[in-house]
Amino acid sequence: MRTTRRAAAALFDSPMLVGTMTLLVVIVAVYLSYVAEDGLPFVPSYRVNIDVPSAGQLVKNADVRIGGARVGQVLTITPEPATRRYPHPFARLGLSLERGLQPLAPDTHYRLRVASVLGGNYVEIIPGHSRAPGLPDGGTFTLSRDPRRSHAEPYVGLDSALAAFGPRTRAGLRGTLAGAADAVAGRGAQLNDAIGATAELLGPATRVLDNLGAPATELSGLVSGLAATTAALAPVAPALDTLLSAGASTFATLARPSLATTLDALPGTEAAGTRVLGRAAPVLAQTAALVQALRPAAALLPRAATRLDALVTAATPVFDQVPRLARALTGAAGGIEALDRDPAARQAFEVLGSSDLGTAGGSAFVGLGAILQTVAGAQFACNVAGIWTRNFASSLSEGNASGAWLRFSPLLDVSQSFAAATPAPDLHLNYYPVEDASQCQAGNEVYAGAQRIGPPARTARTVDNTSPPAGVLAAGRRVGLVP
Repeated sequence: MRTTRRAAAALFDSPMLVGTMTLLVVIVAVYLSYVAEDGLPFVPSYRVNIDVPSAGQLVKNADVRIGGARVGQVLTITPEPATRRYPHPFARLGLSLERGLQPLAPDTHYRLRVASVLGGNYVEIIPGHSRAPGLPDGGTFTLSRDPRRSHAEPYVGLDSALAAFGPRTRAGLRGTLAGAADAVAGRGAQLNDAIGATAELLGPATRVLDNLGAPATELSGLVSGLAATTAALAPVAPALDTLLSAGASTFATLARPSLATTLDALPGTEAAGTRVLGRAAPVLAQTAALVQALRPAAALLPRAATRLDALVTAATPVFDQVPRLARALTGAAGGIEALDRDPAARQAFEVLGSSDLGTAGGSAFVGLGAILQTVAGAQFACNVAGIWTRNFASSLSEGNASGAWLRFSPLLDVSQSFAAATPAPDLHLNYYPVEDASQCQAGNEVYAGAQRIGPPARTARTVDNTSPPAGVLAAGRRVGLVP
C-alpha cells in the first residue's frame, strides 16, 4: 500500500506530466465552451424544425420553453421563400429539444413571445394531445394559409403593440411614463404605506365581492335591469335633462324657511280637508250618478258638435250684418213708438181693427215700399219722375199736322213689315233704357255720326239740370237709398 502511494506521489511530482494534464483539461474546456451553443456533445437531443411568419428579434441560441420551463434552444434561423401552402416568405427555425419530448403530437402549436421588457424573444411550444403518430426527429412543423391547419399561433408582443402607435403617440406615452416615474420617485415610504393599506383593504373587499358574487345577491339581474333602464331612458334623455333642471330649480325654491311653516300647517290642513271631503262625499256620489246618466248622451256629442260648428260657420257672415240691421230697427222702433204715442194713429188702428181694409192697407203699404225700393236708385240718380213730368207737358202741347203727340200713335210700322236692303231707321231706338245708380241711358244716348243698331253699351249719369226738393237726398242717404 505504501509502495502504491509513493508511486502515485512520484507521478504527480513530475512537472511534465502535470503540465500535460493541465493543457488537456484547458483544451477540453475550450472545446466544450465552443460547441456548447449547439448542444453538449455526447448528450442526445431531439431535433425539429418549425416555420414562423417572422423571426424578428429572435437570435440564435434563444430559449425554447414549455410552460415557462426551458426545454431547448434555437440552433438555426433560415429564411425560406413562399410556397404553395404559404404564399409569403417565412423563416424556418432549427430547434434542439430534450430527448424526453420526442415525439411531439401532430396538433402541437408554437408562438414567439417577448422574453423581457428589455427585448428579445423566445419560442413557446404548446404540446398537442393527439394520439396520431408524432413528429419524428428532424421533422418540420409547417405553415398554411388556412389558420386552422397552421401550427404557428399569432401573438402580438409588447414591441408590436407599441409599434402600432405613431410618433406623436409614442412621444406622449414616453411623457406619461416619465411623469409617473417622477411621481413615485422619492416616495417609497408612501408607496409602502399605500401597499400596506391595500393589503388591509383586500380582506373586507374580498368579503364584499363575495357577497356581490353570491347567487342570492342577483348582481347580474341588477346589471341587466340597469342596462334595460338606461336603454329605456336613452330616447327621452333631453326631456329627462329638462326635468332634472326644472327639479333643481324647484328644490332651490323650496329650500326656504316658508316651507317649514307650510309643513307645520299641513296636519291641520289635512284634518280640515278630511272633514270637507267627508261632507262632499254625497255631492261626489250625485255627481258620479249624473255622469253615469249623461254617458248615453256622450255618443251624440260628436254629431252635435259638428252641426253646431256648421251653424256657427254659416251664421258668422249674418252676424256681421246684425249691427246695421240693429241700427235700422232702432230707427223703425222709434218711428213705431212715435206712431203709438200719436192719438190719431191709435184711433185709425181702432177703426181698422181686424177688418179686410186693414189687411189691404197693410199689403198696399208693403207693396208700395217694394216699388219705392226698386225705383229709388233711378229716381235719385236720374230724376226720372221729374223729367217725365216736365216732358209730359210738351207731349200735350207739341205735335204735327195730325195733332199732339199723345193724340196720334202709329199702329203700323211699314219699314219693319217689308223686306229692305238696308236696316230700318228706328232700330237704334232704346225702348228699355237702363236707369239706376250706375247710369242714366234715357235721353243721354250719344249720337256717333252714323246709324247704331241696338241700345248703347253704357252712358254717363249726367242728366238735365233738375234739382230734387230740399232734404230729399239727405233723407235717402240716411235710409241707405242714396250712395
